[in-house]
Amino acid sequence: MPPNWILGKTDTGWMKSEVLYEFIANNFNRWLTENQIKRPILLFIDGHKSHMTLPLSEFCERNGIILYALPPNTTHILQPADVSVFKPLKSEWKNTIRKWQSRSENVQCCVTKLNFCKVFQETLENYEMKQHIINGFRKCGLYPLSPDNVDYSKCVQNVLEKKNRANENLEKVIITSNEYRWYRTQFGPYHQN
Repeated sequence: MPPNWILGKTDTGWMKSEVLYEFIANNFNRWLTENQIKRPILLFIDGHKSHMTLPLSEFCERNGIILYALPPNTTHILQPADVSVFKPLKSEWKNTIRKWQSRSENVQCCVTKLNFCKVFQETLENYEMKQHIINGFRKCGLYPLSPDNVDYSKCVQNVLEKKNRANENLEKVIITSNEYRWYRTQFGPYHQN
């Protein structure tokens, strides 16, 4: 495993609160200090129950880490990995595996737990992957902070379809954050037609 990587594991493979606490307290916080990152910092997390514990919240408060849980059922519009990373990551991983297997020293070999990190590092170091990660934060409106970058059409698909039928000449209707707020005040956050 590359020396600057951090690996956590659980018996089930699912995230547990202890693993996240250990990561933030022993690794992420240290990384912030070593890299002289000015605090407070904002750390976006999804709202999974394993992320929402009192010990973690107290640790973060003492150490200038502001935890911000993304609203439930919004990962498809607000989580950078879901918005623009996972699909190209999967594609690049397949390319990396093909290249790795085509090397003479790897013929008749497969990726195992022992060599996974080294092979996966090749995928992550690809320039395009770095751009996908940066673009994910931009598309989600998280960095730079810009609510109008969010694709609100994924929230109000039925309204969009009606707008598109009314404006058949438009290829795509863009919904701004103000329009989305208006929609929520009229119909509530989870309204479906």
